[in-house]
Amino acid sequence: EITKLGWTVLPHPPYSPDLAPSDFHLFGPLKDAIRGTRFEDDESVIQAVRTWLRAQDKSWYRQGMHALVPRWRKAVQVDGDYVEK
Repeated sequence: EITKLGWTVLPHPPYSPDLAPSDFHLFGPLKDAIRGTRFEDDESVIQAVRTWLRAQDKSWYRQGMHALVPRWRKAVQVDGDYVEK
């Protein structure tokens, strides 16, 4: 068991996209926030994403990390097979 910055780092398979916090907690709401926006260039997209990320409260990020625990447990129970939400 490894602890970093007060968080316990849980072991998981090297390729487990269903356990990636960015996939199930970050990108869905981000897509919703910028859906329908027309961007002039890549820099405009980068700026919009940075602005949105900075606007999220610390508790929102914490919630996403805490949601990983039950998903990790499910993955362990099914021996690494795909885990539905």
